[in-house]
Amino acid sequence: MKRKIGLRYDFNLLALLLIPIGVSLSVVGYQLSTILKLPIFIDLIGTVMVSMIAGPWVGAATGILGNLVNGMLNPISIPFAFVSLCTALATGYLSRLKMYTNFVGIIIAGIIVDVVSASSSAVVSVLLFGGVTGTGTDFLTAAFLATGQQIWTSVISTNLISGTVNTVINMVLALLIIHNIPARFLIKLNYGWNYIPKKLRRLEESLS
Repeated sequence: MKRKIGLRYDFNLLALLLIPIGVSLSVVGYQLSTILKLPIFIDLIGTVMVSMIAGPWVGAATGILGNLVNGMLNPISIPFAFVSLCTALATGYLSRLKMYTNFVGIIIAGIIVDVVSASSSAVVSVLLFGGVTGTGTDFLTAAFLATGQQIWTSVISTNLISGTVNTVINMVLALLIIHNIPARFLIKLNYGWNYIPKKLRRLEESLS
């Protein structure tokens, strides 16, 4: 079935209703990471999920709002809305290309999203915080600096290492949630169509 894809078509009613759900998932993940003092952040679950099924810009809105909410408790989270924006755009456009519908595509998409997330996070960390954000990964950054590497190289290397774990967790959890969403809801979303089982997809096409 032909779908209209684009910014003006992505923000339908169901997509808008997904935003607060995605924000809630991201906030819960962030708070768990903070309370448990984890060296990783699982604060993009909702952003990634919404980006996959509702599109990059709906996901971007979800990610930015999630960082603003988290910023009420920890202001350092607000500038990292830039990371959520970049991650959402990368995830959403990769979903448009149906990269998350097969194992090889998921691996390739994971690598791309990891690089985008690590690079954008490095920009915020270095320019605003001098590479030190008060998280457990600062020790890894210090270790790279001790070997004589430059601040940019050290921060990006740290983000790639810790970000790989973040990306895997966020992506796997997002896909698990999506595959448990009823097809009757996914079918109403431009990108949700990709995650409907083929048998149900063929049935819907025959009825349309």
